[in-house]
Amino acid sequence: MRKIIISETLDQIRVAVLDNSKLSYFFIDNTSVQASIRGNIYKARKNLSSRGIEASFVKIDDEKSAFLSNFHPLKADFNTEDSDSYKIQDKNFILVQCVGDYDPRKAPKVSDFVALPSKFCVVVAKPKFFGISKKINSDEKRLRLKSLKKFTTKNLGIILRTSAEKQKLKDIKEDIRETKAKWKEIISGFNNSNEPILLHQEDNIIENIYRELMTSDTNEIQVNSRKIYNYFKKQVLSSGPKEKKTDIKLLSGKEDLFVINKVNKEIDRIFHKKVNLKNGSFLLIEEKEGLTVVDVNSGRSLNNKNETNLSVNLGMAKEIGHQILLRNLSGIVLIDFIDLQSSSERKKVFKALKDSMSKDKAKHSILPMSKFGIVEMTRQKIGNRTSSLVSESCSLCYGSGAVTRKDIICYDLIREIIFLKKTSKKTKFIIEIKEELSETLTKILEKNKRNTTIKGLNILTFPKKLNESYKII
Repeated sequence: MRKIIISETLDQIRVAVLDNSKLSYFFIDNTSVQASIRGNIYKARKNLSSRGIEASFVKIDDEKSAFLSNFHPLKADFNTEDSDSYKIQDKNFILVQCVGDYDPRKAPKVSDFVALPSKFCVVVAKPKFFGISKKINSDEKRLRLKSLKKFTTKNLGIILRTSAEKQKLKDIKEDIRETKAKWKEIISGFNNSNEPILLHQEDNIIENIYRELMTSDTNEIQVNSRKIYNYFKKQVLSSGPKEKKTDIKLLSGKEDLFVINKVNKEIDRIFHKKVNLKNGSFLLIEEKEGLTVVDVNSGRSLNNKNETNLSVNLGMAKEIGHQILLRNLSGIVLIDFIDLQSSSERKKVFKALKDSMSKDKAKHSILPMSKFGIVEMTRQKIGNRTSSLVSESCSLCYGSGAVTRKDIICYDLIREIIFLKKTSKKTKFIIEIKEELSETLTKILEKNKRNTTIKGLNILTFPKKLNESYKII
C-alpha cells in the first residue's frame, strides 16, 4: 500500500512516498531557488550557421540559449529512420522540449522530439504512431487498449501509459481528448508567434504528484495545506473507483507531518554514504559527477553461520535497487559485490538486481556480473540526484565535500518558528543566525511576507559567528 505525505512551508513543498511503510521517494520543490524547466515546450529560433551538424544551440527566449540535443527519454522507443517526421519546424524556428533541469553551470538541454504527458497517455509529434507501455504484458488488456489507436492522427501519435491498464476506456478517452486539446493549443501558438516563446509550462509539483505518483494502490494522502487538500479531493472525486478509495487527510496541527510519520530519520539516511542492514552487512555509496561506486561489505553478517557470500549479496542486490531509485542516481553505477565462487551464483545475484530495478521508470542497462564480482550499469538522468536537493559543494574544500544548502536550513528554522508559534502563542522571535545564512533567510521571509502562515510574526535576526546554524532566543 502507498502513502503520500506532502508538507508545505511557505513556498517550499516536501514530498515523501511510503510503499508498505518503507520510504520509496523523497523530493523537495525548490521553486524558491529556481523553478524547474524540465518538460517545458518552446518555440525556439534556429542557429542557421550550424546547419548540417547533429547538435547546436537554439534561442528559447530573447536572452537564453539552449543546447539542441538528439536525446529525449522517449525517443529510443520510436523508429527514427525518418528522422524529420517528428520535427515541427519552419525555416527559422523549431518546436523543442526541455529534457534537462536548471543548471547554473551550463545551457539547458532541449530536444526536437516533443512529448506531452498526462495521467493515462503521452501525445507525441510522431504521425499515426500508437504504442502501449511494455509494462502492460497481458495480451487481453493490450488488445482492449488497441481500440484507442483511432485517436492518432496524421499529425500526432499516442502512447498509453502503465496507469491506463486498469482504467475504464471512457476515462482514458477523456484523458486523450484533453491532452490533444492542449497539443492543439501548443501548435497554434507555434504557428502564430514570430519570436521565441514558452508555449507550454510543465505541470506544477502537485499536479505531477497526482499524475506520476498516485497509483491504484495509494490508500492515503496526508497534507498540511487546505489548497493542496482541495486539489486532491477534487481529483479523487472525478476519478475512477480505485482512486476514490484513497483517504485524503488534512493535518495542520502542531507537529510536522514528517515527524508524525517518523520519516525524518529515513530521509537523513539518504544523504549518508553508509547504508546498514539488520544482518550487520553494509553498503558504501560514493557519488561523483556522472559516476557512482557502490561497495558491498559483509561486516558482521558472516559471523552468523547461516549467512554466506551468496545470501549477503542477494539481500544487498534488493537494497541497492531501492537505494538507486531513492537517491535518483544516474549515469554510470559500478557495484562491487562480495566475491562468488560459481557462475550460477553470479547469475542469481544479477537476476536479483534486475528484479529490484523492475519498477524503475528511467531507462537503465545492467551488464552481467564479472568473475571479479563487478556489475556495471547505466541509468538515464531524470531530474536531479536526491542529494543535490539539500546539499551543495563545500567552498572550503573546493568541492571535495558537501554541506547542507542554505535555503534548506532556513526553511527548517521557519518550520520550527511556526510550530513554536502554535504551541506558545508567541508572535515575536529573536534569532541568532550564522552570518552566511542571514541573507538567505531575509530573502525567503521578504518573498513570503504576505503568506498567512507567517503574517503577524515579528522575526528579528542577528547575524553572528556561531558553531551551530541558528539559535532561537
